[in-house]
Amino acid sequence: MNTPGLRVIQPGPLTSVQDLGRRGVLHLGLTSAGPLDGESFAWANRLCGNPANAPALEIALGGLVLEALAPLLATLTGPAAPLAVNGQPAPPWQGLRLAAGDRLSLGPTPRGGPLYLAVRGGFAVATPFGSAATVAREGLGGIAGRPLARGDLLPVNPLPGPARRFALPAPLRPAYPEGGDDICALRVIPAGQPGDLPRHLRRRFFDTVYHLSRQCDRMGYRLAGAALDVPPLALLSEAVVPGTIQLPPDGQPIVLMRDHQTLGGYPRLGTLLSLDLDRLARLAPGDALRFVPITPGAAQRALRAARRRYLASCPVALDGEPL
Repeated sequence: MNTPGLRVIQPGPLTSVQDLGRRGVLHLGLTSAGPLDGESFAWANRLCGNPANAPALEIALGGLVLEALAPLLATLTGPAAPLAVNGQPAPPWQGLRLAAGDRLSLGPTPRGGPLYLAVRGGFAVATPFGSAATVAREGLGGIAGRPLARGDLLPVNPLPGPARRFALPAPLRPAYPEGGDDICALRVIPAGQPGDLPRHLRRRFFDTVYHLSRQCDRMGYRLAGAALDVPPLALLSEAVVPGTIQLPPDGQPIVLMRDHQTLGGYPRLGTLLSLDLDRLARLAPGDALRFVPITPGAAQRALRAARRRYLASCPVALDGEPL
């Protein structure tokens, strides 16, 4: 019997293995990593019947072709993108049964936002410092600490029990922007070192409409808008987290993403709510956004409410046949 897994026929640009990321390693100079869009990642694993932290593929721009080495169950989540099995269109957001030799292909994504491909059992890769999350800058996780390459083998962890197929109805899926004139409002907990930025500058930050620039990667998303006048400041470098909004000397904010550096010396405008960090990851260059202040208490209530909605959202069982 063939070993369960996938062979990479065509990797696409910037496809990597991710799990929920590393915890407790910032003091070692290591970033947390993990999925840019945590909600879409969570649904990919849930629809495969996986544990929440099972390693899956994050696909930045499409262009991926994989060959199944043995029968397995896979699910693709994320924004609309052309998906096919053996050249025939296949539906996302539901379990797909692949036989040995089947080829799953994903065309270029028409807009921004990563996609996630999970397989039942998750990918069996190394977990340095407790995580399979790939950080190419640090050479950690995934396949040799790098994005996928042609010919890579992705073994799959066996998972006991029958593999049932589930689908998530469209109304329960995350919202993916379609561009146009809509302005995405993102919630921010105002923060930063006390007294480092004047109040009028912080007010301007919340009053400004920004656009996502093309200078975006897993380390940080640079915004474009009316530049803020940054006063000369002498600040000590401090620890930063995903969602930290830094203000560099050019006055254009940068939102730190999952592969952020561990220390930052720029003034900080606040920290993006983790739910809205997912929403930011779904935007495409040129999309408009603005920031709305939120208190820590309101942020905690929003997180609890989102968790309740996620747990209450019931996928539809498509069959009960074992794999």
